[in-house]
Amino acid sequence: MTSFWEVVNQVIDEADVVLEVLDARFPEETRNKEIESKLRKAHKMMIYVLNKSDLLKERFSDLVFDFEPYVFVSAKNNLGTTKLRNILRDLAKEKQISYRRLKSSVRETKVKEEPLLVGVLGYPNTGKSSLINVLKQKKAALTSSTPGFTKGMQKVRIGKNIYLIDTPGVFAYKENKFLDEKQYTLTNVKDYRKVKDPDIVAVEILDRAYRNNPDAIEDLYGVKPRSDPEETLELIAKKFNWLVKGGKPNIDQVSRRIIQDWQRGKLII
Repeated sequence: MTSFWEVVNQVIDEADVVLEVLDARFPEETRNKEIESKLRKAHKMMIYVLNKSDLLKERFSDLVFDFEPYVFVSAKNNLGTTKLRNILRDLAKEKQISYRRLKSSVRETKVKEEPLLVGVLGYPNTGKSSLINVLKQKKAALTSSTPGFTKGMQKVRIGKNIYLIDTPGVFAYKENKFLDEKQYTLTNVKDYRKVKDPDIVAVEILDRAYRNNPDAIEDLYGVKPRSDPEETLELIAKKFNWLVKGGKPNIDQVSRRIIQDWQRGKLII
C-alpha cells in the first residue's frame, strides 16, 4: 500500500506549484512544516490557501501572517476562487512562454502545449477536494464530511493548460500523541466520533469561545456561558436533557456534540 509520504513526494516531484490548503481559523495548526521544507528543498513555488474563511469573524485586512503568498478562500461559498484561478492562469501562461523560448533556442518548429501541474496538499478535511471541485466548477473530485476520505491521487483538469493533482491528507510526524488528538480534532482532522477524550477537546473549544465570542455559545445552545468551561459544558447538557442515571450530565454526548458543531462550522468563534 502506497504511504502518504510516497504520494506527497511524487506530487512535489511532478508539480510546478503546490497549494497548501489551510483552515483559515487555525492557519498555524494546519500548516505542515515537513511538506513546506520538502518544497523549499525542491525549489517549488507554494501558495497558501486559507480555506473556510467564511468562518472568520475578523476582517481579512486585520490578519497578519508570517508566510506568503496566501489567498483567502471559501470553497463552500465560492469566495476568493476567482482570484486563485487567475493566479494559476498567469502561472500557466508564464510556463508556456518559458517553454516556447526553450524550444525556440534549440530550433524546434513544433511546440506543443505544456500544462501547469498544481499539487494540492494539506491535512484531511481542510477542504482540498471541495476546492478542486469549485475551481473546476463541476463535481470532479469525490468529497465527504468524514476526515480522510480521499484515498488515492488523481489529476483534474480545471482549465486550459492547468491540471490539479488531488492527494490524500497528510499527517505531520509528532511525538506527543495526546496533543495530536486535541490538535487534530480542533482542526477537523479527526472525526468527532473517534475522539478518545472528547471532554478535553470540548472544554478547549468552550474556553476559546468564552474568550473570543461568548455570544456564540448563547446563540447556539441557549445558555449563558460561564468563565469555567466545564460548568458551561454541564449547562448545555442539562439544557438539552443529555443526561445519565441520577440526572447527571452525559459528558461524552454533550462533548461530542460541541465538537461536531465546531467541525461543521456551526460554532463560530
